[in-house]
Amino acid sequence: MANSDIPDKKIVIVISALLEKGQATNRAAVLATGLAAHVPNMIGGDSTTKDGQTLLGFTQIPIPILTTKPDTSLPELTKKGQELGCMVIVFLSRAQGMRSYEEYRQSIAQTNSQDLDIDAVALYGDKVSVTKVTGNLPALR
Repeated sequence: MANSDIPDKKIVIVISALLEKGQATNRAAVLATGLAAHVPNMIGGDSTTKDGQTLLGFTQIPIPILTTKPDTSLPELTKKGQELGCMVIVFLSRAQGMRSYEEYRQSIAQTNSQDLDIDAVALYGDKVSVTKVTGNLPALR
């Protein structure tokens, strides 16, 4: 992706309304770092102040954090995003109690995709597609 493509892209993170604020903010941070690893040019370049201090770059794309409504199904939202060509990263509630990333990966290997315990999702794609999936969800407060 070239920098000129960034205005045509959108990121949204959707967090289950059932989570406490600490859990919700943790999931948002984890999903944002996952996106940064997979979205070329998401992170902007460093900046330098007039007096020479370097400020490290951060995301060039706004990241709204939304929450679910009572009728929202995160697995269905995930599927719809994938069908529309969005990059989708999920956070499984089981990760909260895992001792290592390898333990987490092993638990996933023993689970069918329809049985995943998704409680947060990050979507990245063209603005129209991401909005189709998340446009009716409220901001996390």
